Amino acid sequence: MNQPSPHALPFGRYRELLDQDYRTLADLVHPTLDRPVPACPGWNGEDLVRHTAIVFLHKAETIRTGERPSHGWPPVSVGSLPPQALLAHCYARLVEQFDSHEPEDRAETWVPEDQTVGFWIRRLTHETSIHRFDLEDAAGGPVTSMDADLALDGIDEVLTVMLRRGRPDPAASGTTLRLETGGDSWDIRLDATRAVVDRHAAANEQAMVRADAEPMLLWLWGRAPQPASVPEAAVELRERLSRAL
Repeated sequence: MNQPSPHALPFGRYRELLDQDYRTLADLVHPTLDRPVPACPGWNGEDLVRHTAIVFLHKAETIRTGERPSHGWPPVSVGSLPPQALLAHCYARLVEQFDSHEPEDRAETWVPEDQTVGFWIRRLTHETSIHRFDLEDAAGGPVTSMDADLALDGIDEVLTVMLRRGRPDPAASGTTLRLETGGDSWDIRLDATRAVVDRHAAANEQAMVRADAEPMLLWLWGRAPQPASVPEAAVELRERLSRAL
C-alpha cells in the first residue's frame, strides 16, 4: 500500500513505538490513578487509562468485524475491569488484530482514501504517544522525549487526518497559516466547511509559526503553550483543532 504521507514511518517502526509507549503507560497506571491530568480538565489518571483502553478495544473490534461497534458499547464485562487489567486486555486485543492483518487490509476509518488497517496502526501510535505524555505529566516526573521522526509525522497526521474531523465554522477567516519545522512546512487554510492543507506551497507573505517538531506537535494537541507571538491565524487553527481532537 502507499504510505499515508511523505512523513510516514514504516509500519514496523510504528509498532515498536506503540509498544514502547504502551509499556510506559502501563507502568504509570497505579501511581497516577487519582492524579489530575493537566491536559484533560476534570480527568484523573484512571479516567485517561480507561479512555485509552476503550479506544484500543474499539479499533480492535472495528478491524475484526469490519465496522464500528455501536450497540452495547463498551461491553459492561470489559468496562467493569480494574484499570490496569482493562488496559492490558484491550491492548492485547488490538495487538491480536494488528498481528493477524496486513497494513493494506481493509478497515473502516473516517478518511475515505485510506480505509486500511495501516491507518489505525499509525493513528493509534500517535494517540498512545500523546496519552503517554499526558500520564507522565500527571505523574509529575520527567517526560520522555518523543521520537523525532514520530513527532514530525505527528504534525502531518494531526493536520491532514485529525483536523478534518472538525465541525464547520461559519466564522472561519479563510486565512492561510504556514507551519515550519526544520525543512518541512504545511500551509493550512481554514474555510467555513473544511481545512485545506498544502505540504508543497512556497513561502510568501502568509502568517507563520516556526518551532521544533515536538513542541509544535504538543502545541497543536493542546499539550504545550503556544509559540511566542503567534499570529491570529494560529489561534484560530488551535481552536479548530480543539473541537476535532
